[in-house]
Amino acid sequence: MKVLMVEPGKSPYETEIEGGLESLQAAVGGDIQATYPFDDLVGLICNDEGKLIGLPLNRALYDDEGHLYDIVPGNFLIVGLGEEDFTDLPADLMEKYRQQFEHPEQFVRIAGKILAVKQPVPSPEEQEAQRAQMAAQEAQQPASVMEEPGRDDIRLDDTTDLAFDLDEFFRQNSGAYADLYPDSHAEKERMADELLSGDTGKIRMRLAAFEREEHMEGETAPLLARISSYEKEYGISTYSIYQLGLSDNTDNLRFMSLDWLESKGFSVDRDHYQMVYARQREPGETLEDIYRRFNIDHPEDFRGHSLSVSDVVVLHENGADAAYYVDSIGFKELPGFFDAGAPEARRDVSVREQLDNARKQAAQTEPKAPDKRPREPERS
Repeated sequence: MKVLMVEPGKSPYETEIEGGLESLQAAVGGDIQATYPFDDLVGLICNDEGKLIGLPLNRALYDDEGHLYDIVPGNFLIVGLGEEDFTDLPADLMEKYRQQFEHPEQFVRIAGKILAVKQPVPSPEEQEAQRAQMAAQEAQQPASVMEEPGRDDIRLDDTTDLAFDLDEFFRQNSGAYADLYPDSHAEKERMADELLSGDTGKIRMRLAAFEREEHMEGETAPLLARISSYEKEYGISTYSIYQLGLSDNTDNLRFMSLDWLESKGFSVDRDHYQMVYARQREPGETLEDIYRRFNIDHPEDFRGHSLSVSDVVVLHENGADAAYYVDSIGFKELPGFFDAGAPEARRDVSVREQLDNARKQAAQTEPKAPDKRPREPERS
């Protein structure tokens, strides 16, 4: 009988078992319970005492309105329904429920409500390594000794704490956010999903938009620092793209090389820039790869102009930020881009004012032309 096997922490897979009771019991590790929570002609078979004996929580079940109403513990099967007995799961339903349960889930309690947090899909190699690790731990760990929290448990705690604080920050400081996202639990779950999947760039973009829209520059710094620490702790690399804002202060700076700026006495001022995009950095992705992506293959949600001279790319890696100026040839690092103590950060001088000052300075250093008017004789 062809069935879909769903195990905790793993992606579902098709397998074939005998249709008898003993085979079903072996698959779920004990007496079976059959439920019929879906509209299709399928059954869900799980361990009847899974919760009582403490089997690991596996996947959540939701009602028609999307509310979590139950969690299935331990292994479970999705099987087809015949006229009198279980039967092969049809191919189309095999694929449907494989996609539905594709992501492993972990469960957290926030403000008294249980949330299911989808996990990244592990590769076959990772799944095999997890099985081997669990088998080794079970063989070495005495049954009477309580296990220490694993790294996954610690990360889940860190994630839920950060997601909770992010949502509370937005909700307390932005009425528009509260109106747009009235369901606080759903937003906390969404941000927890983004953190666990490594997609911290979306949260960086949300914080940057918040600063612009609410005129609260600098207020997000503590949360950005926590995101950087989170990325460092869990090996997440991201990058952000900054482009010059539209103002009189930036008209003469746009698309100019770094050599030109320096020749005019200008430097790259963080206050003139706005973050327009952030995303997770792919393994081995270089600055040239980023330049190519944002000129040839823009992400669908990218709203800036193609990456050009005068833009800045910031790499967030190992808890540190490194800024690079997109120059006429290649990239040049900007060590002081985020330095609040830089002269440009202390005073917002317009470009026109800087040009006027440069012209005045040039005029003062130019040699004076000789005076060719006839001189009057000196009086005795």
